[in-house]
Parts: sequence; C-alpha cells; structure tokens
Amino acid sequence: MPNLFKFFSNNNAYLLLLLYCGIAGLLIKFEEHYSLKSLLSRGTEVRATLSQGLSEISLYINLKQENEKLTLQNSALLADVIVKGNALRDTASIDRAASFMNNAPVHLIPARVVERRFDTSENVMIIDVGDKQGIEKDMAVLTPDGLVGRVIQVSRNYAKVMPLIHSEFSVSVVSDSSNTHGILRWNGEQEQIAQMHYVPLSSSMYKREKISTADFSTFALRGIPVGKVIEVIPEKQFYRINIELGVDFSSLTHVMVAEKTVDSEKVDLMREATDTGINSSQTDQTNP
Repeated sequence: MPNLFKFFSNNNAYLLLLLYCGIAGLLIKFEEHYSLKSLLSRGTEVRATLSQGLSEISLYINLKQENEKLTLQNSALLADVIVKGNALRDTASIDRAASFMNNAPVHLIPARVVERRFDTSENVMIIDVGDKQGIEKDMAVLTPDGLVGRVIQVSRNYAKVMPLIHSEFSVSVVSDSSNTHGILRWNGEQEQIAQMHYVPLSSSMYKREKISTADFSTFALRGIPVGKVIEVIPEKQFYRINIELGVDFSSLTHVMVAEKTVDSEKVDLMREATDTGINSSQTDQTNP
C-alpha cells in the first residue's frame, strides 16, 4: 500500500493528465453528433454564401464592362446614322433645289438655314449667304414648295430672314382659278396655316384653289407658290379664308434667295401715294 501511495504521489501530474484526457474524450464522444456536424454544416453554408457573393460580384463587373462596350458601340452607330441621315436629307434637298433653279425664270442664290428661332410669333431664320454673295434686303426667300419669307437684314456672310409665319409678315397673293386677290398673313396660331384677308363676299373663292404671289407684291416676283385654300367662311363683309402653306417650316434646311425683280419706281410711287393720303387725311381732320 505504501508503494502504491508513493506511486500516486510521484506521478499525480501524469495521472491527472490522463483523467482530463479521458473526460475530454468522453465529452467529445457525447457531443460530436451535434457540435461537429453543426460546425461542418455552418462551414459549408459560409463557403456557399461566399462563393455566391464572389460569383455575383464577378458577374456584375463583367456585365458593367459589357454594358460600357455596348454603349460605346451604340454611340458610334448612332453618330454614323445621324451623319449619313443628314447627308441623305441634304443631298435630296440640294438636288431638288438645283433642279428647280435650272428651270427658274430668275437667278436664284442657294443657301442653307444655319440658325432659327421658331418659338414665338417673332420667328426668324439665319441663312449662310450675305452681302458677299449679292444678297440684299427685301429679297424673296423660297423653296420648290413655295414662299419662305423675305430678307430683312444682311451682313457680310449671313442674312436674317422674316419667315411667312411671322406676326408682321404680309404679302399680296392671288388664287389660280378665280383670280381673286388678297393679303396673306399669319395669325400666330397653327404653324402650317395662314389667312388670306380682304377678300370681299362678292368674290369667288373655292376650296383647294392654289395661292401664289401676285403682281402687287413689293418684294416677291409673281407666281411663287404659297399654298392652297382649305377653308372659306363668309363673315360680315369679307371671307375668312384659311390657307395651308406649301413650305414645311419644321423641316426647312435649304432655301433659295431670288434676286430683286420689283420695280423700285413702282415702290416709290406707292409709298408717295400712301404718304400723300396720310397727309390729306390729317389736313381734312384739322380743317373740316
């Protein structure tokens, strides 16, 4: 017995180690069914989650790069379409204008619309020809479809045009079938519709009659197309006549400027007659 006690006393550290190892083994034995499986399961879930996240990040980066490439390609294609579309439209307009100019009775100067303001009743356009190209104030501006307006200001290389759709624009016109005269003005409402004024009820006017500039115009040569009659409404003294304009101002890109053909002597006589009428009227009012 003393020898056994001495053995335990000398080797107590080793014996305690063995005891603890045994207890630990038992604990592992009892807990391995839940703890180890749970740990393995959670480890698998974490690996799957991390793998999925990395895959999504990689996919997002790849998609972003592909989208950037597609955006660049679409931009290049769009630019190419715009350039080619503009070239085709310009070519068509230029060819049509050239054909019209070859058959025109007067010299026409081709021009391109480079600036426009069509947002109010005070609409204006800028064309790329000016004094250097022989442009003068009050020259008529037109296209093969009809009258566009008249030049109101000229610089060295540009000219400002008052279009027909301007609140202060007016021109003497005549109908083709009934030979009825009137003054064409725009009321500031529909861009494609103007009005023919001062047509008395005694005149004959019909729908679909073509309207063109008359001899009485002070800036435009006779016979420039303007539009066609779409509505004739009798009122108290005159007809209210709506004219559908021949020129589509929303797509206007190329025009022609006609050299002056108006007789300045006629214009001076008309101005003198107007001034005399005003003075006579004032004299009559002052001295009844």
